Amino acid sequence: MSEVYHLLIDHLTKHGVGFEEIEHPPAASAEEYSRVVGSALHEQAKALLLRRHRRGGGKDFLIHSLPGDQRADLHALAGLLEAKRLRMADADELEEATGCGFGELPSVGSVFGLRLSMDVRLLTQKRIFFNAGVLHRSVVLDPNALKNLESPIVVAAQGTVDAENTAPSS
Repeated sequence: MSEVYHLLIDHLTKHGVGFEEIEHPPAASAEEYSRVVGSALHEQAKALLLRRHRRGGGKDFLIHSLPGDQRADLHALAGLLEAKRLRMADADELEEATGCGFGELPSVGSVFGLRLSMDVRLLTQKRIFFNAGVLHRSVVLDPNALKNLESPIVVAAQGTVDAENTAPSS
């Protein structure tokens, strides 16, 4: 099991966050993940590592969590996150900042010393699902418990676009 997995589980447990853990086969897409864990796409908290170029200068990374049936509109999201520019982190940056590979990143920034931003629509769900630092284990929890743990930047839906009808932004 990966170090990130153990850090995540220990972090949630230490802070008294109630969660369920699911072991499952790795999934290659959001649709396949939905089938193997038994979630709806909008219940999936997809995590993206973003490189933020701040308006006042400086750069940092943050994790943005959004529903699995959406894609981030980085231009709109930049305005909501006080950034001149946002871009997706590359594989090397993801590994260096979090120890995760693509698809493994959990929607919990504090495990990595990073800020979390969260699409407001995730907070309307009774439960959300996300990978637990490995592709074959997931965490299921109340999104408000995650909000209480992380104190995320909660962003409005205009930072996303319907993944089925629009090509991803860059």
